[in-house]
Amino acid sequence: MRTPTTGTAPATPPRTTYPLGWLRGVAALSVVLFHAYQYQRTAPGWEWPMSGVGHQLMTGTDLFVDMFFVLSGIVLWLPIAHAAATGETGRTGRLLLYRRLARLLPLYLVVVLLVWAWTNPTFPGHWRDLALHLTFTHIYSDTYIFWTNGPAWSLAVEFHFYVLMALSVPLVNAGVRRARGRAGRLAVAAVLPVLCVLVTAAYYTWALVVDPAPHTDWSVWFSPLSRAADFGIGMGLALLSAAGVRLGRPTRGTLAVVGVAATAVLVLERPPTSVVGEVWHPLYAATIALALAAIVLHDGPWPRALDHKPLAWVGGLGYGVYLIHEPVMRALGSWGVLPEPRLGPWFLLTAVLVVVPTVALAWLSAHTVEAAGLRMLRTLERDGTPRDYYAHLDGEDRGPADGAAAADGRATAST
Repeated sequence: MRTPTTGTAPATPPRTTYPLGWLRGVAALSVVLFHAYQYQRTAPGWEWPMSGVGHQLMTGTDLFVDMFFVLSGIVLWLPIAHAAATGETGRTGRLLLYRRLARLLPLYLVVVLLVWAWTNPTFPGHWRDLALHLTFTHIYSDTYIFWTNGPAWSLAVEFHFYVLMALSVPLVNAGVRRARGRAGRLAVAAVLPVLCVLVTAAYYTWALVVDPAPHTDWSVWFSPLSRAADFGIGMGLALLSAAGVRLGRPTRGTLAVVGVAATAVLVLERPPTSVVGEVWHPLYAATIALALAAIVLHDGPWPRALDHKPLAWVGGLGYGVYLIHEPVMRALGSWGVLPEPRLGPWFLLTAVLVVVPTVALAWLSAHTVEAAGLRMLRTLERDGTPRDYYAHLDGEDRGPADGAAAADGRATAST
């Protein structure tokens, strides 16, 4: 899965495609498992199916949402950090935003519109809920944040950071052009990651100490500000990679073990019902990044286990699995397919019953809805300029008449 590319600066390490697809597969399936566990709570007190360590481990699976954010920070900031390291400033913020929206919007819009229409069969329905979801602003409403599609809150957070990064690219490019030396350029690219971490630290100080917010203020604890550090930590890891930091095998092994072990300790020690437990999210991001450093700060080859094809395949469908599974669960529950809520391991059966149709629908989406969005990218060149479909023609032979004839010929062929 390694794809080195050539750069313009010899001192810059070759860019690498890291074997992270399997992680997306694990994360997506873990989120489905948690929501199946949540579905099996029993009334009237909404008692969880398990207790003790088992319950602690299951509720700790929300760390995988933090993993998604860390991975997004790595993927989005890596090309910008590489450009800063080499002194190149060709990539535009508009291109970054366009590429991410082409990936995010098509399936998001389809799922939100279909689920909203299904749950609002009587006109006019909850139009405010629909408007908030279509504008990614439902995360600012304690009432509507989890309506229509619960997992969509994290996609709204992602969208905010797509916009933030796109707006920051011109500033980074300007700073890189003015910076002296490679260290100065990398320092410019480090500003936004550092700010993201500091903003979350200040935000938690405000929400926990200055103006304490109850645990049910969802818009406080699931806001972009509360997750900014996740992205910043991922961006920082991307910056280290672009700076040429590479670790030897013993160090990588140590970081992997320490990162996984520290994450497990955090899961077991997290306060189950206290708002203080919200601080665990940036801590999760830090320990996850520590483990990911064993992969990202290395040019390969990696252990074959990281290329596990079934998990990598599911990881390729991860976005669809993540967004589709809750509507599938709701539908199966309303049709009486899922087991009735009860104590014990019945949530595992619920998870299996949900995963099978979810993966099938995610595969269908990847080949239809999501594929249509990715085709939009073909209208742009790699530098963000509109694609010239007649670039193969000679400038001398490409007069107005020839251009019109070629266009007519193309139109005739396409019809």
